[in-house]
Amino acid sequence: MMTKSLRLFLCSLTLVFLFGCSLKMEAFQVEALQWDSIEYQGVTRDFAFYIPNNLVEPAPLVILLHGGGGRVTTTWNRDYGQTWQRLADENNFVVMLPQGRADLSDPESHHWNDCRTGINNPDVATRLDDSGFIRRAAQQLDQQVDLDQSRLYATGASNGGMMTFRLAFELGNVLAAGAAIIANLPDPSECDAPLRPIPILIMNGTADPAIPHEGGCVANPNCRRGEVRSTEETVDFWVNFNGAETTPQVEAVPNTVIRDQSTVQISTYPNPTKGAEVVLYLIEGGGHTVPGPEGNTLAQKAVVGPQNQDINGPEEIWSFFSRHSR
Repeated sequence: MMTKSLRLFLCSLTLVFLFGCSLKMEAFQVEALQWDSIEYQGVTRDFAFYIPNNLVEPAPLVILLHGGGGRVTTTWNRDYGQTWQRLADENNFVVMLPQGRADLSDPESHHWNDCRTGINNPDVATRLDDSGFIRRAAQQLDQQVDLDQSRLYATGASNGGMMTFRLAFELGNVLAAGAAIIANLPDPSECDAPLRPIPILIMNGTADPAIPHEGGCVANPNCRRGEVRSTEETVDFWVNFNGAETTPQVEAVPNTVIRDQSTVQISTYPNPTKGAEVVLYLIEGGGHTVPGPEGNTLAQKAVVGPQNQDINGPEEIWSFFSRHSR
């Protein structure tokens, strides 16, 4: 039987890997960020942003959402965030990092209201209008830097990935595309149907212990954090809503890193008439991790599963974004 102390230890390891936490110093990356805040629904909400040097305006915007229990600075300081900074420099776009509602039990931990219902956890069960906050923050940022309104994108991992789905539902008339990592649609959901078809990329692992590939309880066997659909059901929803072709074009990515215990298959569901394609990156054997070159330790693998190193998640997502405009 797993002892309470062991459960706490494993939980700590999970947080360290997914969100950075205090074991990884918040180093040089933070200095590149600028901060702002808005009053929304009577609450002060914070967001950060990164503007490359010598930016050519109007510029695209990538909205980058942290995971549940995370925050802006730890997301930005991980290799995941460093890659987004490099991509912004190389491809002339702005990155905005909104911050979710602070948990009641820990002000350094934050969550998004991502359409889940039936949550029996006061930290996770935020009821704030995060879509409205993020839209308002982007409008305020547009007053500082000229944003290309036809090229606004959203992406995130875990709770941030599920919030990306919510933005695709509620800000589909604003966003050009969305990309959700290690995330499925909630079941049941409080959200209505999406406003319009929107290109969607989904990047999920089959061995994810937090967002189950086959659907079910989120990160808790008692479903205190709600439930999600399976990856297959999530993909089917977007394929049907977008009116994409139901037979995908399938590509197997070369397995260049054997030790990562995972492989990648890309299924593209084209939509030549409306352009709202759906793309699934299925990480066979992948865990609750963002694919990238850094890899994870044996201790991390024991908690969150393997991290694929055959692809770089942000690079693949930007390649997807760059071929879509509204």
